[in-house]
Amino acid sequence: MSELPPRTVVLRDHSDENGTRHLRAVRNTSGDITLEGHDLGKGVSDVFGPGITEYEWAHQIAASDAARLLTALGGGPGDDVLDLLPTGPSANIYGLLRTHGIPYTATFSRHGS
Repeated sequence: MSELPPRTVVLRDHSDENGTRHLRAVRNTSGDITLEGHDLGKGVSDVFGPGITEYEWAHQIAASDAARLLTALGGGPGDDVLDLLPTGPSANIYGLLRTHGIPYTATFSRHGS
């Protein structure tokens, strides 16, 4: 695979009464895509329990799976997969990955207050 330009795309940057939710996709020069997330507030406590108000994570999609992701998103030759990723408060990239059997690896996860 030829070297790709590194690039970052914000998929979600949302605040409401449940807190803030941020998710971005970062592509490195090898073509690996890392999904980096950071959630704060009541929504985190609703999932992890009282007193836990922050959650950060990073999940990597290998460059070898980026073509499958591009196809799953309806893209083709010449399209940049990052341009086709779902965005907005209800964007569900993880549902798309599961539906199409595209693997990702947890590279970082932390929750706390």
